[in-house]
Amino acid sequence: MGSFFKPCDCSRPIQCPHAYTIRFRHARGRQREETGYRTQDAAVERLTELYADRKKMSPSVAEARRELGQQTVEEYAQTWLPRQRQMTEYSTAKNLASHFRAQINPVIGSRKLNAVTPTVVEDFLDHLAGTRIH
Repeated sequence: MGSFFKPCDCSRPIQCPHAYTIRFRHARGRQREETGYRTQDAAVERLTELYADRKKMSPSVAEARRELGQQTVEEYAQTWLPRQRQMTEYSTAKNLASHFRAQINPVIGSRKLNAVTPTVVEDFLDHLAGTRIH
């Protein structure tokens, strides 16, 4: 199924403030790690969720996810934005495109979609909060 651990050298790892990391094999069979789980229960819950998803997923859906996961955030945004223009006002779509060009793509645009984890999103949001002008 996978494993969870704390990558620290604390003498009492259960009581230390460091986050848990999980290690598992994704649908292609390659080993992956995700970090940022505050409790052991959260790490085990995520591993259980990954295992259940893998068991119930059809082969065609798994292949589609693999292909999508190999795209970068920027590549996906290029296909996603035109679809949003059909559902939103022109000015909103224009603002979205501007945000992608100026804020999202320079920071995480080159990341593969399957490598965007909760920790990556939190780091990105922290980056945005640090660059705002007050």
